[in-house]
Amino acid sequence: MKDEKIKKLVFKLLDPEKNFLELLPDSPGNYIIALNHSATLPKVSISPVLNQYYYNGCYYDVIYTGISKKSLKKRDYKQHFAGNNSGGSTLRKSLGSLMGLKKIPRDKNNPFNGKTKFSETDENKLSEWMRHNLLLFFREEENVTSIEEIEKYLINFYNPPLNIKTNNNTINEDFRKLLKELRK
Repeated sequence: MKDEKIKKLVFKLLDPEKNFLELLPDSPGNYIIALNHSATLPKVSISPVLNQYYYNGCYYDVIYTGISKKSLKKRDYKQHFAGNNSGGSTLRKSLGSLMGLKKIPRDKNNPFNGKTKFSETDENKLSEWMRHNLLLFFREEENVTSIEEIEKYLINFYNPPLNIKTNNNTINEDFRKLLKELRK
């Protein structure tokens, strides 16, 4: 997919402070998470380089992109923006780690398995921060193969600093290494 094609992909905007669940489709798709104009990522020793997504005459700093193979509504609302789910959301775990929130064991029956989340108070603080500072751009997609292909190109094009797993861009490499350490 060439740069021109990526720029032609049509996403819809959802502002979590103004509207949410009712606008998200219960279908597969791609999404981009960007900062509101007045927002910045929590400060750490390395500042990432942020690329911008152009929407409706404005530019927004892209911090993360992802996919939902089943339901944008369930993935974006229940896993990312609803509280108490940093264990199931890379985005939440990364943002909470940047904010310096303390990780606690996720599994009470096996507290030493390395799986963590944040306390209920910190999860609520994180949800509040996300609602005030982030925007969600989403796009429905019927073909799951297209979803994965589009995600790969979005990561390559925007180089979102919170996408760790499949982001091999040398820009923000040091930031992603630091983020991995903070997430441990």
